[in-house]
Amino acid sequence: MPLSKTVSVRSRPHPLGRVKETSEVGTRNGSGLSKYPVIVFIHGESYEWNSGNPYDGSVLASYGGVVVVTINYRLGILGFLNVNPGDEQRAPSNYGLMDQIAALHWVQENIAVFGGDPASVTVMGHGTGAACVNLLMTSSAVPDGTLFHRAVLMSGSALGPGALVDNPGHYARQVARHAGCSPDQPATQLLRCLRDRPLEALLSAAVRAPDFSPAFGPSVDGVVVDGGEPPPPPSEGSSSSSSSSSSSSSSSSPSSPLESKAVVSRLARYDLLLGVVRAEAYLAFSGDDVLYGIEADRRSKILRTFVRNTYRYHLSEILATIVNEYTDWERPVQHPINIRDETLEALSDAQVVAPVVRTADLHSTARRNSYLYVFDYQTKFGDYPQRQGCVRGEELPYVFGAPLVGGLSHFGRNYTKSEMLLSEATMIYWSNFARTGNPNEPQEADLVHGIRQERNRFKNIEWAAYEAVHKKYLSLDTKPKVKSHYRAHRLSFWLNLVPDLHRPGGEDVPASHHLLPGDGDDYPPPPPPPTPAGPPPAAPATPAAAGPDASPETSPGNASATSQPLLPSEEAASPGPSAPAAAAPEDGFAAYSTALSVTIAIGCSLLVLNVLIFAGVYYQRDKTRLHQEAPGAAAAAAAKKRAENGQMPNSICGDLLVEGVVKASSDHHRHHHHHHAHRQLPPPEFADLPAAGRADPAAVPRPPPPPRTPKPPPPETQPLLPSHNMQLLGAAPAAKTRAAQMEELRV
Repeated sequence: MPLSKTVSVRSRPHPLGRVKETSEVGTRNGSGLSKYPVIVFIHGESYEWNSGNPYDGSVLASYGGVVVVTINYRLGILGFLNVNPGDEQRAPSNYGLMDQIAALHWVQENIAVFGGDPASVTVMGHGTGAACVNLLMTSSAVPDGTLFHRAVLMSGSALGPGALVDNPGHYARQVARHAGCSPDQPATQLLRCLRDRPLEALLSAAVRAPDFSPAFGPSVDGVVVDGGEPPPPPSEGSSSSSSSSSSSSSSSSPSSPLESKAVVSRLARYDLLLGVVRAEAYLAFSGDDVLYGIEADRRSKILRTFVRNTYRYHLSEILATIVNEYTDWERPVQHPINIRDETLEALSDAQVVAPVVRTADLHSTARRNSYLYVFDYQTKFGDYPQRQGCVRGEELPYVFGAPLVGGLSHFGRNYTKSEMLLSEATMIYWSNFARTGNPNEPQEADLVHGIRQERNRFKNIEWAAYEAVHKKYLSLDTKPKVKSHYRAHRLSFWLNLVPDLHRPGGEDVPASHHLLPGDGDDYPPPPPPPTPAGPPPAAPATPAAAGPDASPETSPGNASATSQPLLPSEEAASPGPSAPAAAAPEDGFAAYSTALSVTIAIGCSLLVLNVLIFAGVYYQRDKTRLHQEAPGAAAAAAAKKRAENGQMPNSICGDLLVEGVVKASSDHHRHHHHHHAHRQLPPPEFADLPAAGRADPAAVPRPPPPPRTPKPPPPETQPLLPSHNMQLLGAAPAAKTRAAQMEELRV
């Protein structure tokens, strides 16, 4: 290996801003004097904790032929306490960012001793560290193109919610009261008083921030973080006269200071490589949420808290559109796991993905040397389930080369062969970008370590530069591919629709219109005007919010933990047990579901009623038809039954039948012999039909036409054959005739 070099610059936190620097030098083989590109890594995770010490850059340095520098900087109260009131904009308060600038100055002055090239410095940040790198790119405190030349933003951007602290003076006054300093004194005297207090008195201050918003972090101070162009004056009917609106943390705010022309023009000074992973907001959920999913009411509470602490205007409309956009309407029943996945995507897109893509759009308009990636591979034997995809932070082992050496520091230690190849390819892309600003640039011949098998898989892939029209990006996976328009529909929702909704409106729009349902009429109008001294006035208690059971909304990170909002506009008015029964629904989804259920119920009722009416009409029609056809049908059935039983209608049977009928009729009507002695009986072939007068004459069917077969001749006086032979000869024609007649009756 021609080079194995890592430099660590550490700073000890101190309230006065002093920095203690130390360095650790690796080994260098050979006596070459060539200079190597430098990568300065700024850790993330939070503005209040973490360190750069666990990140070992030795594998990346040796494999990629670069010098890796990891740094520490002040965090929390010591790094980002801002005591400036809203009307003072030029007083240094971002001490953590100033430590990073000091480290970059140290690199320029000393990195040549370690074989690094001070003219080729790349700053790489992850999470909140990426937001810091983005702020350094747009800061007027950084000389133009002298401290660093390229930037890598991994899962973070200064345009995301929470990248800048809104109204930081509110938290500074809480620290001042805890430390025994009067918050009413001017900013310079207050800062002097805090510096005289012991460090333990400052760190022990219990300061709590609303969910999705940090209490301490970068803020607009006019020195390191510029306010940009002043926002347009608000309308008279709007309550957005607070100067804190210029430091809004929402990327969709029309007055965001980081989207002004003066700030965006500074992005063109640097080459940019940036990207995201699949599950950026995975760590915002508790273990039970990951294992069992969440219900619709918890989804509404999480999104409701996010909307309240991120936006200012038309909160109900924004919340309803988010719920509608991130609901799988193709599923008739919403499973808790599916609800959790959709909520995870909503928070990931809003907090990280959309701001990163927006940063790429702004950078590509001024300079086409932008490269976007999506790390879409999840470690097979990692710590997270495989359902959500790559979790935030799972790409760091591949960037630092942990799979090649069986794990590094707190990274995993069990990797497959394909994961080793993916790590090699990732380090090559990152080191190529640090060297030339183009990740596709092949490395120099003396830096190639034997035969690199991973290039066989990646050699035919041309990572196209990102631009706002085609939006091409590289999907980093075991089978990488160049794609375009990553999550285009969902990102259009956050980059186009939500900004259009997030506007103050006209003068006739009341302040209560911007509140969420259930907040109450006494809820302070957004945004809160900052007070120079004293705590914010407490909202008067209402029957819906007062009482011992009233509590703030649950934090999305822990289902049992609660956070007490501090800003007036962030106070949660949770209804207690005495809340009215006709409270407004949690979101637009509940109201829509109720209306849909009522509509379906009415439709089903009408359908059942129509079926019953149709069945009744059909039954009555069949009953009437059967009544009309009963006599003829009965006769036909009787004739058919007699034919099936073998009763042949010959002349003998007919004579016997006639005699029996005449005898029965004469016996039954002896006292009416004058009227019934001469009644004509039906012929034998129609003996089964009811006689006239016994039934309704209208119901008696018309007699069929006479048979075509002539009747047999009358028997002769002197038979030619014996009696038994004559009976046989006469029976056959009679049987045929009778069969033909019965066939005609059936027709």
